[in-house]
Amino acid sequence: MVKTVAIISLSSGILGEPFMGHELQIGLNRLKNYGLNIKFTGNALRGRDYLNAHPEARAADLLQAFRDP
Repeated sequence: MVKTVAIISLSSGILGEPFMGHELQIGLNRLKNYGLNIKFTGNALRGRDYLNAHPEARAADLLQAFRDP
């Protein structure tokens, strides 16, 4: 059974924007209520500007999550 999930920002990076804090907390609470542990990849919360300029960072996060047992 899956116990830990990784949060990855593969598209817009909006999750890392300050105005998304409330929605982020709602999502984290829902996942925790399912008994899951949450890990953020290194760039998941870097924001739109950074992730738009660094697609390699998004790719690295995805590979990191796949490699993590």
